[in-house]
Amino acid sequence: MEWPGEGVSSRVVFRVDAAGAQMSDDVIQPSTKAAARTRRARTPPTGDQEPSGAAPAPAPGPRARPRVGLALSGGGFRATAFGLGALRALHDRGILGDVTVVSGISGGSLLAAMWAYGPESFADFDAGVTDLVTTGLHWELARRALAPRAVLAAGVSLMTAVTGRPRSNTRTEALVRALAARPFGRRRLGDVTRSGLATIISATDLATGNAVRFGSRVSSLSPVGDIAEPVLVADAVAGSAAFPALLPPLNRTYTFVGRDGTRERRTLLMTDGGVYDNLGLTPLLPGRSAAHTSHVYDLDYIIAVDAGQGRRVRTAPNFMLGRLKRSFEIAYGKAQDGSRARLNQAAEAGALKGFVNTYLATRDERLPVPIAGLVPREAIIDYPTDFARMTPENLRLTATRGEQLTRALAAHYCPQLGAV
Repeated sequence: MEWPGEGVSSRVVFRVDAAGAQMSDDVIQPSTKAAARTRRARTPPTGDQEPSGAAPAPAPGPRARPRVGLALSGGGFRATAFGLGALRALHDRGILGDVTVVSGISGGSLLAAMWAYGPESFADFDAGVTDLVTTGLHWELARRALAPRAVLAAGVSLMTAVTGRPRSNTRTEALVRALAARPFGRRRLGDVTRSGLATIISATDLATGNAVRFGSRVSSLSPVGDIAEPVLVADAVAGSAAFPALLPPLNRTYTFVGRDGTRERRTLLMTDGGVYDNLGLTPLLPGRSAAHTSHVYDLDYIIAVDAGQGRRVRTAPNFMLGRLKRSFEIAYGKAQDGSRARLNQAAEAGALKGFVNTYLATRDERLPVPIAGLVPREAIIDYPTDFARMTPENLRLTATRGEQLTRALAAHYCPQLGAV
C-alpha cells in the first residue's frame, strides 16, 4: 500500500512499539534509537552557531494545532477504567484539546461517548465515569431484562426468531435502555458537546462481516452506504458492546444511501465491534480512500489506548472447546498485530508525524523510561472484561496505570504534543 503524505526526510517520526506485545516476526519493529537521532538532528542551532552576517530570523507566527486521533480499545470496564486514566494524562498535558477524532470499541466506546457527549467540564466527566464504573451495569441490566413486561416481550421475540425474524427484545435492548436513561445516551450522534470533535463508535455487522461505523459526521456500513436516519448514542454504544458470549446482537433497521444515490432499507444484526477491530484503530489510519469509506480523517498523530491482556504462554489444549478458544485467541492476536504494524508503516512513510501506543499489558521492564511508583502489570492484567461494578481500589489501580503509561510515553515519544 502506498501511504500519502510527505517523505520521511522532511518529517519528524516518533515511534513506539507495544513494549511487550510480543508482535510477530512480520510486524515492523520500530527503532527508538533512530527516533532519538531524528529528534537530535532537528534541534535548532544555538546563538553562537548562527552564520556571521545572517539576517535575523523573522518572528514566529502562530503555529497550527496538531490533529490528534484517539483510539480507545474494547475490554469492558477494564478498558473504560484504563482509558479514563489515559484521558487524565492527556488532559493534564494539554493534549486532549487537540484530539479531533475519537474512535471507541465496546468499553472504549462507552468512555468515548461519555467524554464526547457528556459534560464539558473534565472534572464532571471524570466523576460521571467513576460513578458508573463503581456502580456497574450488571444489576441494572438484570433488573430491566427481568421486568414482567420485558420478560413477556422477550418470550414473544424468541418465538418469532424461530421463523427467522431477528429478535427485538433482548438483554442488549436492556443495555440500550440503561444507557438511554443517562443524559449522554439520549443524545443523537451529531450532538457532540465538544466543538470540532468527530466521533466513531464501531459495531460488527454479522451479515456482511464489516464494521458498522456510527459517527457524529456520518454513520455507515461501507459495502452498503451511509445511514440516512439520526442514530442515538445509546444504540451505537450498545451495538459496539454486545459481547457475543453474553449479549445477543442488536437488531436495527436503517435506510442506507449508496454512493450512486440509491436508497435501501436493511436490517442489521450487530455484535461487539471488537470482533472486527478491538483496537479501534482502523478508521484512523492514513491511506484510507473516500471512494470506499465515508470515514477518512487527516491526522498528524495517533494515540492508541489498548486495554488488552497481551499474549501469554499457555498449556496447549487437548479438547475441542479449548482448541477452538485458543485458535480464536491466535487469530485475534494476529489481527491486532496487523493494526500495530500499519501504524509503524505509516510513521516510517511519513504519513504520521508520530504515535503512542499505551498498552495495559506492557512488560514493565521493557518501558523506555522508568516510571516512579508504577502500578505493576501483574496487579491488573487478569481483571475481567465485563461491565460488573469495579471496586474503588481496582478502578484506582487500573486508571492509575493508564495515566502513568500515557504520561510517560507521550512525553518520551511525542514531547512536542501539548507544547504548541
